[in-house]
Amino acid sequence: PGAAAEVGRAWHASIWVSLPAGGSTDSSTGPNSSVDKVSSREPRDMDDAELVAGVLDGASDPRAAAALLSVLLVAPRTDSAAAARAGLHPDLVDVVRARFGGDRDRIAVACGEGAAWVLGRRSLVVAEPWDLVASLSPGTTLPPGLRRTTGETLVQLVVQSTTTIRLVAPFIDRPGLSFIGDALATATTRRVRLEILLPTRSTHSDDALNDLETTIAQSGDPHYFSVSRLRYDAPWAHLKVLTTDSTSAYIGSANVTGAGMGGHNLELGVLVRGHMVGVVEAILDLYRPE
Repeated sequence: PGAAAEVGRAWHASIWVSLPAGGSTDSSTGPNSSVDKVSSREPRDMDDAELVAGVLDGASDPRAAAALLSVLLVAPRTDSAAAARAGLHPDLVDVVRARFGGDRDRIAVACGEGAAWVLGRRSLVVAEPWDLVASLSPGTTLPPGLRRTTGETLVQLVVQSTTTIRLVAPFIDRPGLSFIGDALATATTRRVRLEILLPTRSTHSDDALNDLETTIAQSGDPHYFSVSRLRYDAPWAHLKVLTTDSTSAYIGSANVTGAGMGGHNLELGVLVRGHMVGVVEAILDLYRPE
């Protein structure tokens, strides 16, 4: 019971890991710590933790995998065999390395947070066939049972995809799409077909998609990427959905924007798995151009 409680606290503390002046990682897990609050640090730091949590999610031992990841991220090149043995996808290690740029302190914090996040989520028993997902602003008290944030959930879905990714949202901008852009590009290298379905055109979404196209051209496979628009007679599509492999889906209120992903807006959604995801995709196909 003591170990289980420690892991449970670790998940809450994973978003409170701070970096003291000395450079060591300190998790505030003491009884007097405010472990039920989201860190008030910069949103980028939360993004780092969520990205690393998504990469570590498939590891059998997240702590050991995080320790190895912290070493791989400062090495000049990825030891693909070592990464694979730890349950890490070598291409994703390269993506994270490019994001951190060799910043050892930032890497240490993100790996510590990511491992604690994964372990804490695994320690919680979920009876429902779905998980609640939320974007919360810094300083918000976490309700009991909340285990997932929007950004981390989308990264995890993309990282674990094997055949298809379908994304639809009425509003997309550069800050939002850039958070999952590298993971999307890496998915195309695995021959995962990525389709983004847009209800309408906008300058913000066009700029964001141009950036994603550039990223995929540089580090992915453009043959596996496409953008579709709804038919002219389609009703206004206000849904925000990301499906993978026709078996998993995020369905919620968050647009793929900096505000929706980063906690500036309060957003709620669900992560669902199973055959009903195919029904969700059938709905997406109703107004596809012929």
